[in-house]
Amino acid sequence: MAMKTDKSAAGGFSLSAVGRGTLIGAVASFGATVLVACLFYFTTVSEALLPYFISFILFLSGVLGGSLASKQAGGKGLIHGAGVGIALFLILWLVAATVVPGPVTAQMLAQKFLLLLSGGAVGGFIGVAFLL
Repeated sequence: MAMKTDKSAAGGFSLSAVGRGTLIGAVASFGATVLVACLFYFTTVSEALLPYFISFILFLSGVLGGSLASKQAGGKGLIHGAGVGIALFLILWLVAATVVPGPVTAQMLAQKFLLLLSGGAVGGFIGVAFLL
């Protein structure tokens, strides 16, 4: 299935492209998190590895969403990818504020923000580099 590029937004910022990239990134992140939870539940993988798995999932969901957003927008990969990373961070922050029982530390938030922002930016570069 070929993805349409938003030609009207090629010279500017496409909010619809960022929205679509954010939705795809959030769904991918949720799906990967469920798979990792099953991995930990049904195998003998040490739970000490959980932070590494979560960091990897966050980075990859930012890459996926950022690449799809910049590809749909037809350009400006850094801006669209970073927009996806910031939007994913805001979603993560809202979910963590309502679901996580303990305190949410500034260090944890900064780490997740940098993972999502850098993943989105890298994805934005990938999406622009592989435009068809």
